[in-house]
Amino acid sequence: MKNYFKINYIESILLILGFTTLNFFNVILRKLLIYINLPESMIFSISYTLPFIFLFLFISHKAQKKNLIIDLSMKLSPWYIYLIIFCMMFCMIIVNEYISSLVPREGPILGNMYKEIEEFLKEEIKNPIPFFSTTVLLAPICEEVLFRGIILNGMLKNKIHPIKAILFSSFLFGLTHMNPWQFVGGIIIGSFIGFIYFITSSIINCILLHIFNNAFAIFTMFLLMKNEDPTLSKEVSINMELILIIATTIIISGCFFLFKKRGKI
Repeated sequence: MKNYFKINYIESILLILGFTTLNFFNVILRKLLIYINLPESMIFSISYTLPFIFLFLFISHKAQKKNLIIDLSMKLSPWYIYLIIFCMMFCMIIVNEYISSLVPREGPILGNMYKEIEEFLKEEIKNPIPFFSTTVLLAPICEEVLFRGIILNGMLKNKIHPIKAILFSSFLFGLTHMNPWQFVGGIIIGSFIGFIYFITSSIINCILLHIFNNAFAIFTMFLLMKNEDPTLSKEVSINMELILIIATTIIISGCFFLFKKRGKI
């Protein structure tokens, strides 16, 4: 019998606290990288990736010490499953965008926080290659390995109920983004990706969905920055209720279909 890596609620929280602590050191790290005259185009990618590398090395060391196996399945699903899950993901993005938009973006606290995020994105986007490679490739790989491959998988292997494991790992996923808009998005999108992991047991599927989500978010951000047409936003808002009903119907139908297929894909 294989001895798999397992994790509980407390250990998951401690892991994320350690990860958050490592991220706080990024402030010092960024200053150090600037001091040694490293190109700004590389600083964003390096400072983002290093906390994950340290955390993965720590987890790997602990697992090897106890002869535990971290089960990161890279198996691919049948082609029709990808059609279904990417269609569902697109619908989840629509639902997430609507729910996240309900979080206020004005006021003394949230208003300033939102402006800071906007300024940060505008600054980082000046170096498109490292920004895109980090956001669309590095982030999905690192985050999925941590939150689905290690935390969710470890909780499932620990016989924690799938719904509780998916929701808790998604809550932690949202929490690490450290702002209310991405916190909401982290729970919604994270729960869907967690469900796909539970159904397919494939980390590669989670990474592909995350890549799709981040690429779509960046594409939308570019569109909004270039085209701020108020008439367009009014037309979209008029049809939003119908779009949400269709999107929700597709998501629910897809979930039922995939649940029935569990163990066969």
